[in-house]
Amino acid sequence: MCRPVLLVLFSLCVSSQLNFADSAPIKVERAWIQAVPQVSDTTAAYMKIINLSASPLKLTGASSPAAKTVEPMITTRKAHGDQEIMGMQTVNELVIPAGSSLELKPGGDHLMIMGLNVHPKEGEVIKLTIRFAPGNQKFDLEVPVSKEEPK
Repeated sequence: MCRPVLLVLFSLCVSSQLNFADSAPIKVERAWIQAVPQVSDTTAAYMKIINLSASPLKLTGASSPAAKTVEPMITTRKAHGDQEIMGMQTVNELVIPAGSSLELKPGGDHLMIMGLNVHPKEGEVIKLTIRFAPGNQKFDLEVPVSKEEPK
């Protein structure tokens, strides 16, 4: 009688680990958030996310106490005559192939931080939680703020 109960409890504990922060099988490098002036209500987060698992992961979103919303975005480019017009588009997810990486960088894919509650200044650190699928995997970060991409 005791053994089945223990097995059920053990399986519940193991399966619930995906809901805890820092459970995603990833590594984050070179994370930073763009410093913005007081008049701005948006900024962006950039980083390299390395998928350490044998399966693809999907970056599905993020959150921060510094803003109302954080959404994955892609940069779009359209030819208009001889000019290239750049824009941004919100997406539901950004795929990180198994054993590979996703580069979030200025002029490319990024996490758009909107509805700022604070205006990140150079040298500050902002808390950011990034979310992944499958499951509701989370990874907590403390991201430095910089005017330019750190070298």
